[in-house]
Amino acid sequence: MGAAGTVRLVDYSPWPFELPTVELDVQIQSDHVSVTSQLQLEPRQPGQALVLQGVDLQLESISIDQTPLNKDQWVLDQSTLTIAQPPDQPFVLTTRCRLHPDSNRSLEGLYASEGMLTTQCEAEGFRRIAFHPDRPDVLSRWTVRLEADQARFPVLLSNGNGISIPVEAEGRHAMRWIDPSRKPSYLFALVAGQLSEIRDEYRTASGRSVALRLHVEPGDESYTAHAMASLKRSMEWDERVYQLEYDLDEYNIVAVRHFNMGAMENKSLNIFNSKLVLADAETATDGELERVESVIAHEYFHNWTGNRITCRDWFQLSLKEGLTVFRDQSFTADLHSAAVKRIEDVAMLRNTQFREDAGPTAHPVKPSEYQAIDNFYTTTIYEKGAEVIRMLHTLLGEERFMRGIAEYVRRFDGTAATTEDFVESIAAGATQDGEPLGFDLDQFRGWYHQAGTPLLSIDQRWDAERGEMVVSLQQSTAATPGQPVKTPMVLPVSMALIGSDGRLNEERLVVFDRESATVTLQAAPAAQAPALSVLRSFSAPVVLRQSRPLADTLLLLAADDDPFSRWDAAQSLYRDVLLARASDQPDQPKEAALIDALRQRLGALTAGHESELATLLGLPGLAELESLQSPADPPALYRAVMAFRERLAEELRDPLHQLLSAARVGWTQAWPAGQGHRQLTAVAWTWLAADDQEIRREALSAVSGPSMTLARAALRALQPVDCTERDEASRLFEQRWQHKPVILDAWFSMEASMPRSDALDHVRGLLQHPRFDPLAPNSLRAVLGGFTANTLAFHADDGSGYQFMAEQILDVDSRNPITASRMAKVFSRWKTYADDRSALMHQAIRSLADRGGELSANTQEVVTLLLS
Repeated sequence: MGAAGTVRLVDYSPWPFELPTVELDVQIQSDHVSVTSQLQLEPRQPGQALVLQGVDLQLESISIDQTPLNKDQWVLDQSTLTIAQPPDQPFVLTTRCRLHPDSNRSLEGLYASEGMLTTQCEAEGFRRIAFHPDRPDVLSRWTVRLEADQARFPVLLSNGNGISIPVEAEGRHAMRWIDPSRKPSYLFALVAGQLSEIRDEYRTASGRSVALRLHVEPGDESYTAHAMASLKRSMEWDERVYQLEYDLDEYNIVAVRHFNMGAMENKSLNIFNSKLVLADAETATDGELERVESVIAHEYFHNWTGNRITCRDWFQLSLKEGLTVFRDQSFTADLHSAAVKRIEDVAMLRNTQFREDAGPTAHPVKPSEYQAIDNFYTTTIYEKGAEVIRMLHTLLGEERFMRGIAEYVRRFDGTAATTEDFVESIAAGATQDGEPLGFDLDQFRGWYHQAGTPLLSIDQRWDAERGEMVVSLQQSTAATPGQPVKTPMVLPVSMALIGSDGRLNEERLVVFDRESATVTLQAAPAAQAPALSVLRSFSAPVVLRQSRPLADTLLLLAADDDPFSRWDAAQSLYRDVLLARASDQPDQPKEAALIDALRQRLGALTAGHESELATLLGLPGLAELESLQSPADPPALYRAVMAFRERLAEELRDPLHQLLSAARVGWTQAWPAGQGHRQLTAVAWTWLAADDQEIRREALSAVSGPSMTLARAALRALQPVDCTERDEASRLFEQRWQHKPVILDAWFSMEASMPRSDALDHVRGLLQHPRFDPLAPNSLRAVLGGFTANTLAFHADDGSGYQFMAEQILDVDSRNPITASRMAKVFSRWKTYADDRSALMHQAIRSLADRGGELSANTQEVVTLLLS
């Protein structure tokens, strides 16, 4: 530990004890829970004090080898239990603690959620359940006995394989759960409550039968078929692609309404946010169905990349998360459209992770220090971490990369590993045949340690006589907090030449690892230069700066054989057009050329490519546009987007109506079929609704229809249009789904982000809505996250939007620091705005900082970084 509670990677040392087994006896009573913990301890360094973590625990007894300890033998403070002179030989420490989950509002440790008891132990929640080292490098085999009133808690779940055991007390029952795999405390889970069980079976590749069980609140059983099917697809894919088979006799998933995260991979007992389990075509959009499938897969894939092999310390968080995100992205790409999946992932990266990389909370994929580890569950750890893995895959190729993965599993199964262990295993497996690696491994590791997004600058010169394109590359990375000096990174840069006839010429993967370099690509000699297609498939997570003739961009949009590059060409034109409009200097020739190119794409749609076209028609997000404007002016950008959308509708009205007519045939097709048709419908409605009453009426009718995808598309299309159809659509949706919190959260978000003159008062009213649940992170994110997406209201000229969010963050922080600290990051770009707006946002941040000791450690850390 460093000063002010800072934890530093350089201070890491192994825990001075082994902890082979943990036995818990959890007695659930009417007004409290009693937890008796038996830790079998083996000193590795005799003479060391035994220090265990514990927060909000009422210690009732403590003994060693069944002998009670005197009060002068141990010291208890707010966060630790210390025994200064433990035995030098193996011993058993037994503690009994009393917990009060009904009053636990943090959603960490053991807490109550709508009559159910559940846990969340990652990252450091187990210390709220029992005294324990509570660090990921301490692995043990766990046995858990659960006992409770049978009527109130008929379902008792924990990790591993469970058996019912007899209980003497009348009206009570018990289960014993034995987990044969060694695991750290953050993977412990417990659920008790009145739950309905949906059961299925999976037969593994080796012929073993695994019982699959989904547990949901009574009444939600009919919404689980998609999640169960997704789980089975995940298990089959992991066996087929990675040769990794599930290792226990049963696999349980529980859906919980009150949950800080999307889901948690606790060994064999995954706990999920309800919105990522309960889904069908009537209650979830196509995108949500794919998201449920992806997250189910993500948590299942953790069984190996996260559970069987866990992380040595929390600085290694991306070891499990980045790798598992890469795996779930690959899974979705294999099952659906690889092109669309790659485009969606890049769009998300540019609008979220790049923004994080450029702000005061920027940090490396492998941070060197932290104060609250919960603050590092970020897009940098997850999505950028996945891009680092993807670059290894790109540099090595599928076969060599998979050999490296197999070597990683062989070396570290059953252990706690580091990112260095992973990279070295990949390299060892890839070079087993004697083939050189092809890049500098030590330099590649810089991706884990250096924060920020590299800027890749490209210049090109065409030699018509030789048929050579000379490409000059430069890279640089801007200073980030704590890292003023940057070094060159290993960048896999995929590039190709596209001829005027649309034919692909030379294609090459360039390993660019210096500040500057020159590459020559070959094509047929010609007076007209071919178009240079760079960063194909987004081969490296960088910002690309390329001076490219408009004709080349239009050619790539029309003819590049790489779907990502076609989409990126369109995005570059959108960005130019929208930034020009936001500066009150519309580029009419470029707008006209772009609209003509879109007209051609609309007319050239071929069956099976509807989703690709829909993604190509999507405009850049405001967050990405803000990063390209200095000073950033969010309201001006919002108005530019709306104005350009109006022009698109006017210029493309006929082809959009033709597109819509063709798309209607896919409306009723079951997901994933018909997905592209519904996506194109959403685009057409959004562009046409402002000026076309027939479109508004069609959208209104969809709100009451059988497809949630079309219903939500209708709400989004009507949202910015001040019309009677918008009000009626909102009323119908709320009335229809008022008793389904998972769905109503979508309505809360839509309402909070709706542009209207009384937006702030409207949002205050939503917080008092009888169906709003202030203890549910989903509801908080829906209303407050929706408000921050309401550009004109959040960025109001008088600063009222900023001050409102500061007040709400302070209120949420008093009960849920994890959610509050994440919300505080909405202020991260305050220094990029013009002076007046920047000062108002700074004032809101300062109002949080001035509350000093009232803030949690989580939110205090974020606020301090924002003001640094």
